Amino acid sequence: MSNQAPPPLKDQVAGLFEPAMLMAWAMSHYLRVCKEAVFTKGQVFAPIFQSTKLRDEAFGKFWVEFTKPRDDPNAEPVGSSALIPPILKTAQGIVLDIGPGTGTQMPLLRSKSITALYGAEPCIGLHGELRAKAVAEGVSERYHILHCGVSEKELLPALRAAGTGVTDGYDSDAANGIFDTILCVRVLCSVPEMERTTRELFGLLKPGGRLLVTEHVVNKWGSAKGSVLGRLAQAVYMFLGWRFYVGDCCLDRDIEGALRKAAGVDGWESVELERSFEWSAMPYLSGILTKKST
Repeated sequence: MSNQAPPPLKDQVAGLFEPAMLMAWAMSHYLRVCKEAVFTKGQVFAPIFQSTKLRDEAFGKFWVEFTKPRDDPNAEPVGSSALIPPILKTAQGIVLDIGPGTGTQMPLLRSKSITALYGAEPCIGLHGELRAKAVAEGVSERYHILHCGVSEKELLPALRAAGTGVTDGYDSDAANGIFDTILCVRVLCSVPEMERTTRELFGLLKPGGRLLVTEHVVNKWGSAKGSVLGRLAQAVYMFLGWRFYVGDCCLDRDIEGALRKAAGVDGWESVELERSFEWSAMPYLSGILTKKST
């Protein structure tokens, strides 16, 4: 567990309001997209009958803006972003990147020990940015963008359609798995049926494969370092529409519990997980889960 000490009171208060600023930002994009549909394109009933399409478009624009590079690209990452590099730099072999968005973590995936990268990104509005990032980082030849979610019923057909042969061993014997490394960075908060998804991800790992995780999670207010205010803030934001405006994201998921159970009784060889920012409305879980070799 994290030994991170709580920050000064003013920073703790800011941590409770951080999701409010993000939700307002995402909401502004949604309202702008709806306004454009109604007043520019003349689609008066689009906010009613095309709500899903408008939400996807608005979230794509929000995420592109949210993940724009900082002014100083050499600056050290701060906050939850600092949890990502030490973990992702250990990726190797055939890698599945779930919900890569605009590819902000791609600079960490240039290692020669990575033989192939598959980015499963369901939001097609982000594919242009993702493709450009792969080119800029020099990994475009081994980066395959998949227009799909992470469930097996979507992912496996998309992998087969890629024509790389990556599923050949899995199709002949599912115990072979497909991936040496699976990346889960701020994505399990929004996947449908999280428990089923984590079980499927475990099945897609090769024996000895590793799941690399950096996710915001439910605030365990009853634990020694959890926060009642943090958990209450999560509930308030969810009630006010956080999930609607922020790409189906859930602030209150027990992702750690789902990951630990995903392998059944004896499936994980090791589980190295740490919790951070437990005083806030967005505590984080980070670490590595390794599948047994046999």
